[in-house]
Amino acid sequence: MNALVIARNTLGDALRKKVLLIFMLLALVFLFLALMLNYFTAREQMSIFISMAVFIIMAFGAMIAITTAVFLIPNEIENRTIHSVLSKPIKRWEFFIGKFLGGILTLGISVGLMAIVVMAVAFVISYKPPAGADPTQAVQQAVQTGDWVQRGLVQAGLVARAAAVIFFELSVLTAIATTLSLYLSATVNFSITAFIFVVGSFQDIIAAWGNRSQDYQIVPYIAKAFYFVMPHFQDFNIMGSIVHPEVAVLMSRGGPVNDIEYAIMVSLYGITYAAVILLLGIQVFERKEV
Repeated sequence: MNALVIARNTLGDALRKKVLLIFMLLALVFLFLALMLNYFTAREQMSIFISMAVFIIMAFGAMIAITTAVFLIPNEIENRTIHSVLSKPIKRWEFFIGKFLGGILTLGISVGLMAIVVMAVAFVISYKPPAGADPTQAVQQAVQTGDWVQRGLVQAGLVARAAAVIFFELSVLTAIATTLSLYLSATVNFSITAFIFVVGSFQDIIAAWGNRSQDYQIVPYIAKAFYFVMPHFQDFNIMGSIVHPEVAVLMSRGGPVNDIEYAIMVSLYGITYAAVILLLGIQVFERKEV
C-alpha cells in the first residue's frame, strides 16, 4: 500500500532529525533523576517514580508528537518534493494518511523506548527491601521467593498500560497538528496545537468556570463549545489507577469501572476522535492547491 511506503519513509526522515534525539535524551535524564528518591520507603519510592515517569513520558511525547507533525506536509510543499510524489500513481489521501502514520510510528518508538526504561527502573526499585529490614537478607529472600519479579512484573504492566493510553492520546494530538499544517505555518501550528492540548487537559475546570461566570452571558456558551468540540485529553489521565490500581476508576456517568476497561474505553475514544480529524484533513487536502 502506498500509504505504508510513505509512512516508512517519513519515519526514517523523522528519526534522522536531531531534535527528536534531544527530546529523548532529556526524557531519559529526567527518568534517571527520578531515581534519587532513596530516602523514601520502597512503596513511596515506586509510587513517586511511576507518577513522575508517566508525566515525563506524556510531556516529552507531546513535544515529539507536535514537533514531528507540524513539519510532515509543509516540508514536502516547501521543498516541492510533493509534486514528484503526487505525479506518481499515489492518491492524495494515501499521501496524507502515510504522513500521519509516519508521525505516529515515530511517536510510538519514542514512547515505547521511554516506557522500556521506566519498566527496567521499576524492576530495580522492586529490589528495595521494606523499611527496617536487613537489606542483604531481604534481597536474598526476595530473589529466592521471586517476590521481586512478581512486583516488578505488576509495575511493568501498569507502566505499559499507561504508555499505551498516552500513545493513543498523543495520536489525537498528531492528527490535529497534521490537519492544521494544511492551513498554518509550523510556528503557529505548534502554538495552536499546544493550546488545544492544554485546554483539552483541563476541560472540567473550563466547563465549571463557564457555569459560574454570570457577568457575561456569552461565557457559558463559549465554555460549552470548548467542552464539546475540543478533545477531552483529561480523560486520558489514568495516573490514579496506575499509582493505586486497587481503586476503581469513577466515570462521570455510569459509576466505577475496571481500570483496564477504562483504559480501553479512552483509547477507543482517541482512535475515533483522530479518525474524524483525519477525515476532515483528507477532505481539505483533496481540494488544496500545492
